[in-house]
Amino acid sequence: MDDRWSELARTLRALGMRQRLTEDRAAEAETRVASGEYPFRLHNELKDVDWFGVDGEDLAEGGVVRELAVLAPAVRPHGVDLRLEDVSLPMADDTDREYVVAISERPCVVWRPEDVRTDRHRELATIRPLAIINDLLAEAGAVPRLFTLYAGVNEGIAWLLDPQIVAAVA
Repeated sequence: MDDRWSELARTLRALGMRQRLTEDRAAEAETRVASGEYPFRLHNELKDVDWFGVDGEDLAEGGVVRELAVLAPAVRPHGVDLRLEDVSLPMADDTDREYVVAISERPCVVWRPEDVRTDRHRELATIRPLAIINDLLAEAGAVPRLFTLYAGVNEGIAWLLDPQIVAAVA
């Protein structure tokens, strides 16, 4: 196998991607990546890594406060007291008003009417709130940030990771 996979596996482990695992489980995960396995595959051991489902449809349909509340315990140790509240929540058939939430008292436009018309509202309902949370993490001096896979779809995932991990994979 290409030596780059082995180097990636060692780098990810050194950066703490598998820090919550037992030594044996971390070694198994490292071996799989060294053999060419995608490092963000959701094996059982990754249940201990900070990843969260971010269903773009649920978020866009008024679920930002409910769905992103699961992030609060994960960002608290990094100095962020995450508070979420609905500010303007249009009814399901009302796409003439903005959907706005407050994230730790910061306004966040989840989507605008033009976002719905251009069918980008699910993607933006995922990205915009997470960007605000990333701003809060940066202001708190925290290292990790939220990174997404499949933003805007039902199987969307947000990972709370050291940016060096993402850079190593890229």
